[in-house]
Amino acid sequence: MSNHTAVEIFLSRLFKCAGTVSSTYYNTRIVKTDENASDIELLRQIRLLSPDIRDTFQLRSSFRQFLNIALSTERLFAIGANVGGYFSSLEKLLAEHSLAIQDGRDASAEQYEMAIREAISDIADSIDDELTILHAMVATKFAAVSTIAEKRRQNLHYQDRTSKLVSLLENFHFADFADQLSGNEDLALSFRALLEDRIPTFREKLKTVLHQLQQYLFEFRKIEDRARLVRSFALHLNRNPDWTPKNWDEAATPPEWVGLAAPMALASHPDVAQPESEDVLREIAGTIPASAEMRIERRPAGQLVEETSETVLVVAQSPLKKAVRAFFMEAAESPEWISARRWWLEHPSMTSSIGEDVWLLRLVSEDEREGRAGSWSFRRVEHPHPVFDGNVLIHDVLAARKGL
Repeated sequence: MSNHTAVEIFLSRLFKCAGTVSSTYYNTRIVKTDENASDIELLRQIRLLSPDIRDTFQLRSSFRQFLNIALSTERLFAIGANVGGYFSSLEKLLAEHSLAIQDGRDASAEQYEMAIREAISDIADSIDDELTILHAMVATKFAAVSTIAEKRRQNLHYQDRTSKLVSLLENFHFADFADQLSGNEDLALSFRALLEDRIPTFREKLKTVLHQLQQYLFEFRKIEDRARLVRSFALHLNRNPDWTPKNWDEAATPPEWVGLAAPMALASHPDVAQPESEDVLREIAGTIPASAEMRIERRPAGQLVEETSETVLVVAQSPLKKAVRAFFMEAAESPEWISARRWWLEHPSMTSSIGEDVWLLRLVSEDEREGRAGSWSFRRVEHPHPVFDGNVLIHDVLAARKGL
C-alpha cells in the first residue's frame, strides 16, 4: 500500500508534464502530437486541460489564473478576484455555523469552522493577489499593449476595479464579523491576524495604486494630445511636400513657436587683456560711486582675571558600599566567624535600604575581587541546586580575620 497522499500523487503527475504545461501556457494552446499525446491525456484526467478547436487544447481557466498570479503575468482586461463574493460566502458560513451550534450539531459546527477559516484565508489571498497584479500593471505602464488608446482603455478598466475594491474595504462592516467570531478563539485569531489587522494596509496600498493609475491616465491624455499634433503636422507635410518654415526674423512680430522654448541666457563683459577695452573700462569705473571711508571699531583691551582654583567634587559613597566596607573591617579584626545575615539584621541604620539577597551577592562579589589581597577569611554556607547542575544555593556567608 502506498504511503503517498493524493496531493503528492497529483504534483508528481504534474511534474511529468511540465514541458507540455509550459508550452500550452506561453502559446495559449497546444496541438496534440504523438510526442505529447500521453501528457495531454494525463492533464485531461487531472482536469488541467480542456479541448479547443482543430485538435488543440488549452489550460483550464482556474489553472491558468493560478499561473498568472504566481508568475505576475500581465493580462488584457483581467477580471480579477471576486472579493465581494468571498465576503458573501463568509457571511453565509457564519450563519450556518451559528445554527449548527444552537442545534447541538458538533460535527457540522467543526466542518463549518474549517470552511470559515478557509474563506478568511481566501479573502486575504485574493486581495493580496489583486495587489500583485495591479503593481505589475502600474510598474510596466501596461506594456502588453502598444498604442496610447489601448493603454488608456486598460487604465480605465483597472482603475474601475481598484476603486470598487477600495470602496468595498472602506464600507464593509468588519466589526460584525469580529463579534460573531468572538466566541471561538481560533476563528477570532484567524480573522484578526489574516484579515482584520491587514485591511488598513491593503486599503492604503490600493489607494496608492489608484492614485498612480489616475496620474497615468493624465499622462496618457497629454501624450495623446502631443501625438495628435504630430500626426496633424505629418499630414500637413504629406499634403504640402514643398513646404518649408519661414525664417523667424522675416516677420514683423516673432511667431508663437519662438516663445515655446526657454531663451538662452547670454552675458558679455569687456576683455581686460585687450587695449581696445580701456575706454570701456574707464567708463565703467566712472559710474562706480565713491565708497565711504571704512571705520574700524576696535575692541577695548581686556583685563587679566586671576583664575580660581579648580573645584573638587567629592562623590559620596553609596550606602551599600559603606556597609560592605564596614562588615569586612569588622571581620578582619574578629577572632570568630561573623554571619553576614546576622550583621545585616543588627545594623539597620546601614542596611535598611539594601535587600538581603543583594547584600549577600555583593559580599560574595567583593570577596572574589579583593579576597586574596584582603585581610579577612571568607566562607560560604551553600549546597548544590537540586535541579540545575553546577549551580549552588547560598544561605549565608561568614567572615573573620585572616588565618581562621
